[in-house]
This record gives sequence, structure tokens and C-alpha cells, in this order.
Amino acid sequence: MTSRPSHSAVWARIARDPRLQLNEPSSPAPPVPIGRRRRRAYSADESDGRASVSLMRDDDGLLRWVYQAPRPVQVSSRRAYRAYPLHEQNVVETFRFNELGRNAVTAKLLDLDEYLTPGQGMKQWRPGPTAGGQWVDEPRPAVRGRVLLLVHGTFSRSSMFADELGATPPGQDLLREWQSKYASILAFNHATLSVGAWSNAIDLARALQRVAGPIDVVCHSRGGLVVSWLLRLVPVPIERVVCVGAPLVGTSLATPDRLRAALDMLANYADMVAQASKAASTVVPFAAGVAGLAKILGKGLRLGSGLPIIDAAVTLVPGLATQQHNQDNLDLKQLFADDWVTRRFDMSGIGVTFRPLEANEPAWKVWRRFTHLGDQAKFAAADLVFDGPNDLVVDLASMSRLGDTRPGKRTAIPFKDLGLSATTHHTNYFRDPLVLDELRARLG
Repeated sequence: MTSRPSHSAVWARIARDPRLQLNEPSSPAPPVPIGRRRRRAYSADESDGRASVSLMRDDDGLLRWVYQAPRPVQVSSRRAYRAYPLHEQNVVETFRFNELGRNAVTAKLLDLDEYLTPGQGMKQWRPGPTAGGQWVDEPRPAVRGRVLLLVHGTFSRSSMFADELGATPPGQDLLREWQSKYASILAFNHATLSVGAWSNAIDLARALQRVAGPIDVVCHSRGGLVVSWLLRLVPVPIERVVCVGAPLVGTSLATPDRLRAALDMLANYADMVAQASKAASTVVPFAAGVAGLAKILGKGLRLGSGLPIIDAAVTLVPGLATQQHNQDNLDLKQLFADDWVTRRFDMSGIGVTFRPLEANEPAWKVWRRFTHLGDQAKFAAADLVFDGPNDLVVDLASMSRLGDTRPGKRTAIPFKDLGLSATTHHTNYFRDPLVLDELRARLG
């Protein structure tokens, strides 16, 4: 049995992981004048040439990201970055790194994607005993007969599907049914931060060139945008698409004016999942992705400060920019501007509204702080992420829409709203028996 990861241990684990490199060696710093070193309050940290982002707990026990510029700096500048005092007892983890120049951002995103989604490209499921099996590399599979294609979301990888389905008896049953029904089960392992969804779609089209079809698709989260772009750009033999928690018209998490609060919320979400889940394979990549983004965007977003954010910060991360939930998302305007090249297919969606029980204190605090519904609007505007029902990552209203309302254009898909749930949220859809029943019915 997989042990349940401690939420604090998750952050320590990713801080120590040499593949992720969230902590970097110190770069040479200018010498500190001897007079300054003789000050009673002087600390060697003041001459550290690295920037940092610290994950801290506030008085409510919730997490905040705090960015600090490289030292030494002017006292006034240092204070400007501190909305929350860096008391050691409040610090969960600190990641120190050499300050990123604009030209270094892409390289860091590529490294982060390689960590989160190693071995990118098409995978083919090789069944084992009962519901077991493994994914094997198959860059351009040649398949005849009905195919099931699985497409994952941000901070994720193809192994997520087998891990989550294999975690419960109903999921194991569904996987066995799929193995007997389909000539092949494929999964597209793709970068989710360094490139936009349309670029992923081009790679996916190339990988499907020798698949004769017909193809059924199950896509999770951002995977719904990847598949939408595929249908928009290329004629493919796809007959049925089921989107699970997919931000088809974006998510509030990626909206520039909410991104700073969103990174705080995602850190708390990862913490919440770590406390409730036994699946380190889900929790650790998600937490690593959030920490990696905090490192990359810390300076641009002024994490932990009261200073105005830089709206352009989100554009540094193409995988986020393609998911912005606002009128300025040019990618989404292009996605829905014209008829899609692939025409004859059925597309439907599944989603849930997460609302934890008040007795579940960690989850309740996260939901109450960052979701503003009704009297929740009394909370500080700085913490606003969602202003409507959501699964803690995607707005429910975004899961069923296809662009703006225009005469003669398809603007919605058949959508199963599973209602309020105290246990199902964005990263554990495939453990929910109701979701599995819907998948079975849609692909029956």
C-alpha cells in the first residue's frame, strides 16, 4: 500500500530533488563593506546573491508565496516585497535561485516540463494481468480498429490515468472494459507549460497519422484545449470526445490579475490533496509545478507584496497564456473564430462543483479563502480567484462552452454537471464512481 505523503514532506521532497533544481548554488555576490558586516543585526544571508520564493503559513494556517529579490538590496526595496514577515516559524520551505533573466525563462520552463512530463510523445498501453499494465513509447502507432486516446492536463502525465483508475475497484473494472473493447489504448504525453495548446495539437496530429480510427477521446483539464485545437486544425478520425474538468474557454487561475492569488491557492490545494490522498504520483508533480511557476514568475508577479502585478508575466508561460479566462485571450479567439476542420464528432463534458464540509478544516479554509460566492465577497479582493462554482482549478461555466455566443455557431456541448461534491475535485475525477459511470455511458 502506498503511504500517505505528509503535506510538509511534499515541499521538502521537491526542494531536495536534483532533477527539479528549485534550489540553485549561490552566484558570486559583490563584497559586503566591512562596516555593514560589523552591524549587530547583520546576517550572512544579506550577501546571498540569489533570489528566493518562500512558502509561508499565515495566521489562518494557509500558504502564501513570498518573493525576495537578491541581496544586498536597499532596505526600502526589501520591505516593498514583504507583505508577510519572514518569521522562521512560519516558513514551510524556501527555494533559492539565481535571478532569471527574460531569456532564461523558456529554458526553465522546458526543464520544468521535462520533470513534470518525462518521455513526451505518444504512449501505448500494454495490458498486464487483470487491470494492470504499463505505458510503452510508440511515437507513431499504426493501429486499425477503434482506439481510445487519453490526453492529460497541466502538471500531469499519461501515467495519471492508470494510477487513478487503478486506485479503486470501479476504476479497475472500467480499465478492464476498455482493454477488451478497444484495439489499442493510446495516451499523449505532452508539455503543458512551455508551449501553447495549439502547438501540442500539431504534435498530436503528427503522432496520429497512422491511426486509421475510429478514435474515442477522454481528455482531462487542459487536455480538452489540446483536443479542441486538434479538431480545429486537422481532419482526424475522431468520433467521440469526453472532456473531464476541461477549461474550454479558459480558467480564472490563468487570468493575469488573479494569477498571484492563484499561485497561493494552488499551493494550498496541493497541500490539501497531500493530506487527503495516498497518491504521491499525483501530489508531488502538482506541487512541483506550482513551486516551479512561483520561482519563474515570482519577480514579475511581486509575490507576497502589495505592489501592482505585471500583467505581461502570464505571457511568459505559453501554457498558461492559452488558458486565460478573459476577453484578451487571442488563442481562444482563434480557436473559435472559424469552423473546425474535423466536423463529424460528438463532444461532451463532465464537471463537478467542489464544496468541502466545514468539518474538513484544511479543505474548507482553501475553498472559503479563494472562492467568492455570495457573502464570500467580503474577503479581500487580493484573494479572489473564482467568483462562481469551480472544481478548485477550473470554473464550472468554462467546462461546457465553445466560444462566444454568435448566430449559427455552436456555443455549448452536452454537459453533465455532477453537482456539489465534498470529495471530488480537479485532480481526483477518475476516482469518482459517478464520473466513471458517465465515461462508460458516453463511450458505450
